[in-house]
Amino acid sequence: MTTSMTERDETTGTSPQHYHHTRTVEIAGRTVRAHVERGRYVTITSRAVAEVLNDQMTWTMLAAEATSDWWYTTPAPGPDIDDPARFLGPVTERLLQRAATILAAPPTTHTLSPHLHGAISALLATSYGYDAEHRIEPDDITWAYTHGGALHIIEHPDGSVTFTKHHREDCPFITSRGTQECDEDCYFTHPADAEREARR
Repeated sequence: MTTSMTERDETTGTSPQHYHHTRTVEIAGRTVRAHVERGRYVTITSRAVAEVLNDQMTWTMLAAEATSDWWYTTPAPGPDIDDPARFLGPVTERLLQRAATILAAPPTTHTLSPHLHGAISALLATSYGYDAEHRIEPDDITWAYTHGGALHIIEHPDGSVTFTKHHREDCPFITSRGTQECDEDCYFTHPADAEREARR
């Protein structure tokens, strides 16, 4: 099975002690990066790993290439290394191909309870209309992960359900599963303010 790869970013860098090559791609809807660093020593300062961006927006290792398999066939760091991708590109490519194989495996199925399924249906209907259809693009999902808090779904004893990105992880409302009030200390930078700060 062939899994397509969409290029997202590529970086290289050199110093007197090491050089590196990183490729970031999208595979099966997941962001994956392969990072290879070649130092002066086969251990400690050299590594080759493929990582996937998980649901908590941190990197989880998917695969690694044994340093001894590529270190001896690449030149030592020095002033002549002006294109790290030329030497490390084959290693990042192998890592990404292995990551694609791993991610092509059938995903684990998560089953929603009928009650939670109904709550999501109600959220769609109350937001977009009783016959609503709404598609969420990958960029929208990434944006949601990086703005506001983490998504929490709280099912209450009375049958109601709260979907919220408003609260921090240790807010009493979250830790008590909705039985305590928010302490009103949940502040997340509004996206417009964040963009304004980034332009400064």
